[in-house]
Amino acid sequence: MKDDIEILDIFNEKKEPMKEKVEEMVPKKISDNKKKPKKKMKTKAWQILFCSVSFIFILGCIIYYGSRLIKYYRIYNPKVDTTSGEVLLARNIIGNSEMVYEGAGLYSSSGNYLYKGDVKNNYIKYNNMLWRIVKINMDNTIDIILDDYISILPWNNEVSKFAESKMYNYLNNDFLNNLNKDMLVKSNFCEDRIDDLSSITCNSQNSDSYVKLMDVTAFLNSVKDKKTYLAKDNEIFWLSDYSEDDAWHTNGSNVSKSAPNIFYEIRPMVKLKNTVTFTEGEGTIDKPYMVGKNNELELGSIVKLGDDEWLVYEITDSVKLMRKNVLSEQMIFDKNELTYNVDKEDSLAKYLNTTYLDSLSYKNMIINSDWYVGSYENSIEDIKKEKIVAKVGLPSLTSIKLDSSVNGYFTLTNNGETIYVYEEPLRPSRPSSKRNIRPCIAISKDDANKLKYSDGMFKEE
Repeated sequence: MKDDIEILDIFNEKKEPMKEKVEEMVPKKISDNKKKPKKKMKTKAWQILFCSVSFIFILGCIIYYGSRLIKYYRIYNPKVDTTSGEVLLARNIIGNSEMVYEGAGLYSSSGNYLYKGDVKNNYIKYNNMLWRIVKINMDNTIDIILDDYISILPWNNEVSKFAESKMYNYLNNDFLNNLNKDMLVKSNFCEDRIDDLSSITCNSQNSDSYVKLMDVTAFLNSVKDKKTYLAKDNEIFWLSDYSEDDAWHTNGSNVSKSAPNIFYEIRPMVKLKNTVTFTEGEGTIDKPYMVGKNNELELGSIVKLGDDEWLVYEITDSVKLMRKNVLSEQMIFDKNELTYNVDKEDSLAKYLNTTYLDSLSYKNMIINSDWYVGSYENSIEDIKKEKIVAKVGLPSLTSIKLDSSVNGYFTLTNNGETIYVYEEPLRPSRPSSKRNIRPCIAISKDDANKLKYSDGMFKEE
């Protein structure tokens, strides 16, 4: 049996392991199977630059959009001190008004709120004058238009952009200088020419003025069921748009075009800040929203001197007052002359500066003032080319007219042949015809500051 067993002799004669055999039987060292380690990628300069630019870009976006977010949050959520019981007018109207979808009322349109139709609850008193709210903008600013006209004048002596017209200068100088601008922000209006109502565009805008005229689009947006709170049936007032040959104006509840040198009503429009507050009022004509301090002497304030009531219509170096009502007796301007001449016997100018002046118990308060007597030719600027000095005058066509229910009275403006008389509409008259008389006077600012506010008017102590 022993011979049958094969013994594997892995030793050589010297009894040492056979190297070759052992190497075949023992696995290779693990270290022999390891791959060489990968080389680390070196950070390149462009990667550092890319990361730096990306970081700066992201940081810039955060700062830019963050600041804009804060800016617009403040615009749409203005802060106001309400400790006196005042509330934001825009929020109050929106929060307490029921939106309508047909008929007259307040409509919601793309974040804005518009009054349409023959509404009766959008009256507001600002600067002692009655206005109508046209639109509450999405930033809570409020567009308002005067409920009455301040004059009857040409739009311009030729067709032009509104910002280049004589009317624009008149509104943003003569009228604006008499307003309390603390409550206003600049308005914007379209400057595109409108030749066809079916293709109105607004590619160019002007946003550098405080006072404007209403535009065609805003007026048409106020019409509902062929009615609007903005105009009477036969009323015509100028709009800010122009066509190739004419300027646009209202025509009842519609719009039309006419030559720009025709005399139509002027209805200013301004924009109130989104921080404007009110303390009383319901928006009705008897209880309008009251904004500002109506106990300060401003344009439109009522001044009572003696037994007479006057309206403030100009505040410059002095305070000019227009009698609230006409005199009880009609008179002629002159037998033949068109110029207001205080030295001419039997003239209206002579009577007002002698007999009438002497009848006033407060005549010592009245001071000499300039009165424009220029003849209108082609431009409203012609009216200011000539003036006289007197204590008692009359309104000129450029004087801010208050209360259009008073009419039929002489102005100081002539056209070379006749005297202009305030009617509806304006009309010329012979100087020898008897008309109503609405005197104007001026008092010093020192005397005006001594007047005390009581019962809605300013009175002597």
